[in-house]
Amino acid sequence: MPVRSRLTLMALALCAIAVGALAQPVIAPATQLGAPGTDPHVPPPQSYSGQWFTTPDRCTYSRTQAPGYPVRWILVLNPHHVGTPPAHRGCPGML
Repeated sequence: MPVRSRLTLMALALCAIAVGALAQPVIAPATQLGAPGTDPHVPPPQSYSGQWFTTPDRCTYSRTQAPGYPVRWILVLNPHHVGTPPAHRGCPGML
């Protein structure tokens, strides 16, 4: 198979993966997090399966997980692709 055809197939595969990732739920409703007055920087429940999560005080996090390790939520500094404002100083770097 020519190199150009392989590159085209690889590009199409990457596009398909990206589109699949966008099909997941984007933001957890703040109502799932608990009572008002509680710490707003709590990770979502283990059952949450979306890629992005936004806390009640508008800090947006992205899900990461290495094989054999628990899920970690890493702060997204400029989450324009999720439709939320940039992170502010009060957002912890990781949940």
